[in-house]
Amino acid sequence: MYACDYLESGVLNVLRGVTFPAPAKCFLALYLNDPGESGASGTEVSYTGYKRMEITFTPPADANGGMGIQNLTDITFPTPDAAVGTITHIGVMDSLAGGNMLARGGLIEPLVIGAQEPPVFLAGDVLFYLTGNLSRTWKTKVLNLFRGTTVQGITPYFSLWNGSPEASGSELSGENYQRLALTFGAPAEQPSGQIIARNAAAASFPRPSTAWGTWTHSALYSAASSGDPVYIKALTETVDLKRGYMPTIAEGAVEVGIN
Repeated sequence: MYACDYLESGVLNVLRGVTFPAPAKCFLALYLNDPGESGASGTEVSYTGYKRMEITFTPPADANGGMGIQNLTDITFPTPDAAVGTITHIGVMDSLAGGNMLARGGLIEPLVIGAQEPPVFLAGDVLFYLTGNLSRTWKTKVLNLFRGTTVQGITPYFSLWNGSPEASGSELSGENYQRLALTFGAPAEQPSGQIIARNAAAASFPRPSTAWGTWTHSALYSAASSGDPVYIKALTETVDLKRGYMPTIAEGAVEVGIN
């Protein structure tokens, strides 16, 4: 399954201090075609007795090179009196009717539903996982939205690391070193369809009066000290931050997206 616009924008707005409230419950909806990034482009199944079915998810765990969740129990839809057609896509919604689509996906095999054939999804059939540069902590936060846990808005801080903070790396240190607060602009959709948030203004670290060490990874953190890593990215080329060298972050240089 893929994150929809509502989920992507909501998570990225957390970087702008906006809390993303989790839905009280999630519901699985059936579609005869692709509902698209917005979740509004598809044709939802309709027959007498049809309703979206509540879906509960497992705790986040390693999956497909990232972290994922899957439906905890079997999901059986009401039985149709007549043929329904061919279900090609599913969506996870935040409401029994209307509402917002959190994620969508195409079925591996389209599901032809005839009369007296209730659509059934077995436990583990509905899988949503995240890869990319979000930290494990924040992948967990995003996935736990599907399990009723709200993500609080933050002020993000840019930090410099030797090694990944999730792989025993160490944050650089030395006189004048401190994390750098960044301001993000509104999330914007890219030609690829992905929604990205970028830092809205250039910012500079204090000029080192002593060497800070070798900069190999950048990380956004949720606080000026301690806190949780949000987004981690390795540099293409490492940089030795010697006395007098002042790292500068250009406007738009920090891009955060949901994968």
